[in-house]
Amino acid sequence: LEAETCRRLIAWEDEKYYNSTGTQPMPNRRDTMEALSLSVLFKTLDDLDESLAGMEEWLSDKAAAIKPLTDDCREVEEENRQLGFQRNSYGLISKELKRLLSGLDVPQDVEKILKDPTYKLAYHQNGNIDVIKSQDGVEDIYLAGRALKDAFDIVQKEGGVHLRGVKDRVERLLSLSNSFCDKVARTIVQVMEFTVTEVASDDYDYAASNNGAIGKFIRNTQRKFQSSLLAYVQLNEVLALLKPSKLPAIREEYSQIVSEGVLTKKRMKAYFASLPGKSSVNMTSYTSDLKEYSVIALRSNIPIEPGTAHMKPVEAKDIDTALSELLPVIAREAYFTAALFGLSAKHLSGREKKRNFESAKKSVDYSTQYFKYYISRICGIASEADAEGKKVEADPMLSLVASIHLNEAMDGYIDRQKKGGDHSLSLAYVRATILDLRKKVDKQWVAWVEEQIKWIHTNHGVPLNGKRAGIFLSFARFPSYLDHVMICIKAGRPADQIPNLSKIKVVAYYIQKMAAALFKSLHECSERETTDQQYAANVMRMENSYFFTQTIKQRGSELAELFQKQITAASSICKQSTDSYLGFMIKKEFKPLHTLFANISRIRREVGDADVPIHVPRSTFEKTLTKECSREILKEKIGLIYYRLEKHLSETGGLLPVAWKALVKVLYEWFGRWEKLSAQCYKFTLEPSASDVVRIAKQAAGVSAKKINDERRKSGYSAGNKKLDEMRRSAYFK
Repeated sequence: LEAETCRRLIAWEDEKYYNSTGTQPMPNRRDTMEALSLSVLFKTLDDLDESLAGMEEWLSDKAAAIKPLTDDCREVEEENRQLGFQRNSYGLISKELKRLLSGLDVPQDVEKILKDPTYKLAYHQNGNIDVIKSQDGVEDIYLAGRALKDAFDIVQKEGGVHLRGVKDRVERLLSLSNSFCDKVARTIVQVMEFTVTEVASDDYDYAASNNGAIGKFIRNTQRKFQSSLLAYVQLNEVLALLKPSKLPAIREEYSQIVSEGVLTKKRMKAYFASLPGKSSVNMTSYTSDLKEYSVIALRSNIPIEPGTAHMKPVEAKDIDTALSELLPVIAREAYFTAALFGLSAKHLSGREKKRNFESAKKSVDYSTQYFKYYISRICGIASEADAEGKKVEADPMLSLVASIHLNEAMDGYIDRQKKGGDHSLSLAYVRATILDLRKKVDKQWVAWVEEQIKWIHTNHGVPLNGKRAGIFLSFARFPSYLDHVMICIKAGRPADQIPNLSKIKVVAYYIQKMAAALFKSLHECSERETTDQQYAANVMRMENSYFFTQTIKQRGSELAELFQKQITAASSICKQSTDSYLGFMIKKEFKPLHTLFANISRIRREVGDADVPIHVPRSTFEKTLTKECSREILKEKIGLIYYRLEKHLSETGGLLPVAWKALVKVLYEWFGRWEKLSAQCYKFTLEPSASDVVRIAKQAAGVSAKKINDERRKSGYSAGNKKLDEMRRSAYFK
C-alpha cells in the first residue's frame, strides 16, 4: 500500500512539473524540490503508523477489561435461544398429538357394536339366528367396521405409531378389531348353515321326476340359498377391510356347505340317473379296436367280412342335456362366490386377479365336485373305484363325442362383451371346467388312436411278396370306423346341425393322423425288399389309394372336407401307380411292337422321316406288323391283358372297370401314335387302326368276363359262394 502510494504521489509531482514548465521531465531526473516533497510524505506516513499502533494498544486494553462481561452475556443469550426452540417444539408436538389422537377415537355406540356385533342381530328362541330379521342390523355392523377401518387409515396415513400415546391407542383398537372380526366370521358361518337347512330341504321325490324337473329343483334351491345370503355380503366386505386372512377359511366353509347342502351327491346322482339314456347307470362300452370293424367292399353296401365291433350310437343326448341344464348352475355358483367374497374387483392388478381366480376356482371346484364326478362318468372318462366300489372304464368313442359336445358348449361361455368383474370371472371358470374335461376326454381318445396306429404299422394280412395283396385290412376297416364315428356324432341331432369335424382341431388332427398312418404303411409295404417291384408294388399302391379316395367320397362332404389333403395325395399316388402299371402291362404283351416303334421314334428324331427306312427296312417293319399286329393276335393279347388285370386286382377294391378304361385309353394313344409313325415314315396304313383296337378291347373285356363267369359256374361258385354270401349278409344284419 505504501509503495503504491509513493508511486502515485511521484507521478502526481511529475504532472505538476509538466504543467508548470511545459516540458516533459527526463526519466530518473529528480531535483531538490521533489526530494523535499518526498521527505514530507514519508514523515506523514510514519506519523500515521504511530497513531494506528497507539489506537490498537488502547483497544486491546479496553477489550481485556470488558471480557468477563461479554462472556457472561454470551452464555445467557445461548440459553435463551435454546429455551425458545424448546417452547416452539413442545407447541408443535401438542398440536400433532391432539390431531393424531382425535382420529383414533370411535363413538361409544360404534365401540359397543365393535365389542359385541351380535347384539345387532335377531335370534330365535332356540338360539339360532333369525336370518330375515337380522338383515337390518347388518348395515350397522358394516358401518362400525368401516369406522374402525377409517381410524386405522388415519394412523397409516399420518404416522406417529412410534409415539407412546398413539401406540397404546392403536394396540387397543387392534385388540378390538381382532375380537370383532372373529365374531363376524362366526356369524357368517352360522348364517350360511342355518340358511341351507331352511331352503335346501331334501324331501323332494326324485324317483317320480325326470331330469328337467330335477334340474329346475336344483336351480331353484341354489337361487333361494344365494338370495338369502345377499344381505350378508357386507359382513364379508368388513372382513376384507379389517382382516382378509379370515376369508379363506370362510370360503372353505361355504364350499363345504354348498357341496353338502345344495349341489349334493344325492341330487346330482338322481339328476344324472334320470337322463334319457341312463348313461351314468348303464355303463355300456361303445369302443372297438380298428381291427374289430367290418371289412368294406367298395362297390357293395354289405360288408364282405362282418366284424365284432358294435356300431351302436353313444348316448350323446345325455351329455348335451347335462351340459345345457347344469352348466348355468356352475356359472351362477362361480359368479356368486366371486361376488360374495369380492374376488373380481376391477381395480386389482393382473397378478392379483389371477390369484383371486385361482382362489375362486378352488372353492367352486369343491362346491361342484359331484357334478364333475358324474359328468366325467357320462363322458367316458376312466376313474378309480369310488366309495361304492364302482369304477369307470375308459371309452374312447364316447370321449370323442363328448369332446365335440364340450367344444360346442364352450361357445356359450365366451366373454364377448368384455364386461369384466364377477360376470367375466364366472364365464372364465366355466371355460376352465370345460377345458379340463376336454383335456381328459381328448387324452383318452388320443391314446386309443396311437394304439390303432401301432396296429396299422403291423401290416396285418399283407403277403411278403405283395402279389395279390388286395385292399389292406387296415384300409378296408377304416371306413367302418368312420361310419361308426358319424353315427355317434349324428345321434340325437337334427340333420342340419351336424358338426364340422375339420373345424375341431384335435379331432381333425388325430383322425387325419390315422389316415396318414395308412399311407405310411402302404409305402413301407410297397418299398420293402421282398415286394415284387415289377407290378405288385404299383398294384398295391393304386388299389389302396383308389379305395381310400372312393370310400371317403362316398361317405359325404363332411368326411371329404376333413380328408381333403389325404384325398389329393391318394389321387396322385393312384395316377402315378396306374400309369406305371398299365405301361408295364402293355410293354409286356406288345413287346415287339413297342421295341419296333420306340426304335423308329428314336431314329426319326436323329435323321428325319425320309431316312428311317434306311435304318429299319420296310420289309422288317411289315413283317413285324404282320406277325404281332393282326386282328386275331390283338384280340388274344388284349384278352390276356384283361385276364391278368382281373387276376392282379381284387374284387374288394373295385378298381377293375376304372383300370380297364384307363388301359383302353392308353392303348388308343399308343396305337394312334404308332399309326401316325407308320404313315409318316413308311406311307403305311396300320391295320387295325387305333379305333379298331378300342373296339377289340371292349369285345375282349366282355368275352373275358363271360368266360370267367362260366368257369365259376362250372366250379360250383353259384351254389357254394352264393350260400357264403347269404351267410355273410345274415351275420352282418344280425
